[in-house]
Amino acid sequence: MFSELWKPIKIGNLEIKNRLVMPAMGSNYAGRDHKFTEKAAWYYGARAKGGYGLLITEYLCVSREGLSGSRQAGIYDDSFIPGLKRVTDEVHAEGGRIFAQLQHSGNQSSRQASGAEAVGASSVPAFNNALPVHELTTDEVRQMENTFAEAAIRAKKAGFDGVEVHGAHGYLVSQFLSKAFNKRVDEYGGNLTARTRFACQIIRKIKEACGEDFPVSFRISADEQVPGGNQVEDACAQAVLIEQAGADMLNVSFGSTVTKTPVQPYMVKPGFNVHRVEKVKRRVHIPVVGVGRINDPALAESLLVSGSMDLVATGRQSICDPEFPNKIKEGRLDEIFTCTGCMQRCYYSESYEDPEEGVSCMINPFSGKEKRWVINKTDTPKKISIIGAGPAGLEAAWILAKKGNEVTVWEKEKVLGGQYRLAAVPPHKQDLAKTIQTYGALGTKAGVQWKLGHKVTEEELKEMDAEILILAVGSVPIVPRIEGIAQDHIVKANDILAGQQILKDRKVLVVGAGLVGVETAEFLLQYNNHVDLIDMIPEPAPLLGKAPRKLLLEELRRGGVTFYGESKVVKFTDDGLIYEKAGAEKELMGYDNIVLAFGSRSDKTLEQAAAESGKKVYSIGDADRAGDAKKAIYEAAELALRI
Repeated sequence: MFSELWKPIKIGNLEIKNRLVMPAMGSNYAGRDHKFTEKAAWYYGARAKGGYGLLITEYLCVSREGLSGSRQAGIYDDSFIPGLKRVTDEVHAEGGRIFAQLQHSGNQSSRQASGAEAVGASSVPAFNNALPVHELTTDEVRQMENTFAEAAIRAKKAGFDGVEVHGAHGYLVSQFLSKAFNKRVDEYGGNLTARTRFACQIIRKIKEACGEDFPVSFRISADEQVPGGNQVEDACAQAVLIEQAGADMLNVSFGSTVTKTPVQPYMVKPGFNVHRVEKVKRRVHIPVVGVGRINDPALAESLLVSGSMDLVATGRQSICDPEFPNKIKEGRLDEIFTCTGCMQRCYYSESYEDPEEGVSCMINPFSGKEKRWVINKTDTPKKISIIGAGPAGLEAAWILAKKGNEVTVWEKEKVLGGQYRLAAVPPHKQDLAKTIQTYGALGTKAGVQWKLGHKVTEEELKEMDAEILILAVGSVPIVPRIEGIAQDHIVKANDILAGQQILKDRKVLVVGAGLVGVETAEFLLQYNNHVDLIDMIPEPAPLLGKAPRKLLLEELRRGGVTFYGESKVVKFTDDGLIYEKAGAEKELMGYDNIVLAFGSRSDKTLEQAAAESGKKVYSIGDADRAGDAKKAIYEAAELALRI
């Protein structure tokens, strides 16, 4: 099964054992000295051990003034070689191959990190970093070519199997390729061939410095997604020139960090970039890597069978599950942690558990904690009862059972998942259901006993045959004491998402514009409802990540949703409500239904009985303190490792 994935392929003279690639992604596992830490070696080594044929490091800056941030990894002098070698040694010990990605941020460089003025193909500033840019002189451009070649020599000394020149996402090499940013009038600017000269010269100089047998990959954006920037036909023509310059592989990406990020959230369909990759592949004769939310084995296989690409890069999926290749090859598909495109723990550093920690995953917090979070067999197995089979309960269950404990999970519903199943109901979020399926499969294989369709009473809890009780009962919707709230036409958001209340062709007002409220509004739009939102907060869904929030709000605007912000509900009426804003009372009328999405509070109904049971008691997830799934799953894993 999935036989195409396991066919070896040559990049230049280097054989790669399969077609699965971990592409370059920031890990935050470099220190403030820009050197890789030991955690970085463990992080990359885990993906090699997990079966990826080729790994490509996150961007390594070739010159200090090109740094993009305070913890970007560097390769701009020989002092970086020992740390880089630690990474390559770890990867090679696990049977993998690894390329170093060479990068310079150009006009996107961080003045704070580098302490220097940014340089660029021309003086045009980045859209997201509008500060003065020094246009490189012709001699400086030639010196920058040498700088990339010198970095490649360091990569070879550090044991890398090849390098990748980062010519995508709006960084320096991309700026030379781009019609939007390259406004030069010398030999490096003007027509398409001249704009590609810098990239081609870098490749030639790397080959001269490192030898023809040292593979060079080139990453290119097939569509920059910037005003006046390169589109797919530009990329196709430039790809031909880049191959002729000596590149051994093309890595075809999308977008630019200054506008539309190449990392796309769950609203964007898996494989969204395939049609662009196909166009580039038809123009060249070297292997082509394709990217674009590829998170499913069948999708990856189909892209190889169709000839859309030669190798498949599964970026965020490799963060979500380092063992993705091995699980496919061994037929353990039900154990795969599937990237949901939530971006909650892999993309925004402010969402990390600890600012000094690196990248991880909402549904798999073991990611990024390699050799630190390890499931070891316990010497003192215990009987453990977990009440509630939401994500926190399920995560704790499989880990505790794998450690050798006797684990029983009690769930009032007849299926696993708790309220997390409702999170999979809004449009584009179906992959969340796979998470529950995976936790269930891991639990069953580890020996968890499931008691479904059984609501535990206080007396049962006190008498339960267990040494440890874990309360993972989740939360219940908040229904505040507001006049008129008990009317029949007023329903809860959870009941809408659970299919217990069906609204179609109605005029609906959703009260509460947090994530549940806005996603319920989005869901209701599918059934030809006219939907509006109201909340005390100034903007809807403030805690959602920037990229998914932008797309979600765009969808609500297209659906004609009006948002009434900074508005406090005073009273519900027969067809609407009265609210207060800026000290004045106003009314919204003419609605068929009102949907409550005030948030949730911890379910404490079993807390007292658990305390009186004489057993060791823990509360996790919403049962402890209402929050998001990221918090619940992390707490569950941390507790299970500690018990």
